[in-house]
Amino acid sequence: MSVEIKNIGELVTPLLKSTEEFVEYESSKLLSPGENYGSVMLEIKVKIRNESDEYETLNFVAKTCPTSPALREIFNTKVTFKKEIAVYTTIAPLLKDFCSAKGADTSIDFFAKCIGARISLNPESSEVDEDAVLLLENLSTQGYNTGDRFVGFDEETTKYLLKDLAVMHSTTIAYRTAHPEEFNLKILPYLKRELSTKAIDNVIDDFAKRFEDVAEKNPDCIPFLPKIKIALTEMKEVTRNPPKGKEIFMTLTHNDFWINNTMLKYREDKPIGNKIIDFQMIEYSSLANDVIFFLYSSVELSVLENKIDELIRYYYDVFIQTLVKLEHNISGYSFESMMEEFAIMANKIQFTHILYLLSPIMKLKTVENSHFKAVDTPNGDRILHENYYKKLQFVLLDFAKKGWI
Repeated sequence: MSVEIKNIGELVTPLLKSTEEFVEYESSKLLSPGENYGSVMLEIKVKIRNESDEYETLNFVAKTCPTSPALREIFNTKVTFKKEIAVYTTIAPLLKDFCSAKGADTSIDFFAKCIGARISLNPESSEVDEDAVLLLENLSTQGYNTGDRFVGFDEETTKYLLKDLAVMHSTTIAYRTAHPEEFNLKILPYLKRELSTKAIDNVIDDFAKRFEDVAEKNPDCIPFLPKIKIALTEMKEVTRNPPKGKEIFMTLTHNDFWINNTMLKYREDKPIGNKIIDFQMIEYSSLANDVIFFLYSSVELSVLENKIDELIRYYYDVFIQTLVKLEHNISGYSFESMMEEFAIMANKIQFTHILYLLSPIMKLKTVENSHFKAVDTPNGDRILHENYYKKLQFVLLDFAKKGWI
């Protein structure tokens, strides 16, 4: 089914040569229901004509606002859409230029190429409306794909992704320290927490009721029910006023970095490229939030069982190496201090974050974006993949083992 994007030629034309012209385009849904909630993703095929009257097709991906009012409210689209545009048009270029100026060989190639973006057809408007669109390169036509959300990433791929997370976090910290005024002016305004607490409260209430039923049906979860109930009771307040980490660990965080929000390219089963996507939830928060959520939501269970501590240490090592390359003072960044940071964020934020989002990640039955209602995200156990229960049990046991709950 074709979805209209008005005046898309205006976004494409700056990319074309002077001898080329925009002719027409076709659009179609890019993702299956349930693979993305915070936006509508479209595959775009643009036909252009050159000076020899020959035609060529260019492949892009368009991101537009959710059609469901419930989703627009939950994701606060009028603000978060601007955040994502800023990542591609402002933040990524600043970080890349900073590394180049330092002469560092740090590779920041995990941002997709932005073709064009707007928040409205009215160039004078400052409000996001139904004509807002973000046009990006089509990564799937270049061999990039998402992983299997029911299984998770293997060890090699996990390390590849942790490397990119460490580079993004450390580069932002180094830039903030080297150019505090520019950081406060050009980056920090886009990193404010922007979620609808009213909509989130409704979803949390429904989730708490459903999750206790799920946990009680899994005998291995029963010993943890008292701690789970306490965490769920505190979830609303934590959502409104999340604890801040130590300032040295505060950075640009993706805040929704899981298996569907990164695309990888492989050669002979080895990752050779990665693009992080879906930046509408970015915040200025503790780096521990991204790492913990990614590991426990998106990595193969067997890898977690055998390598979780090694993976955290790997992230730390790359983080420190990047800070050194960028000539940033690493005093205060001991592994022990980072693990203290992990413990705080795991207990106060990520425990409930992971419990809440494991269910939609492992959902077998999905809901069309346009039909989404506030109660659709956390759903009954009858539609959950069998790996959900295994992963849930591991999260509870490992958090307890580490003293995080």
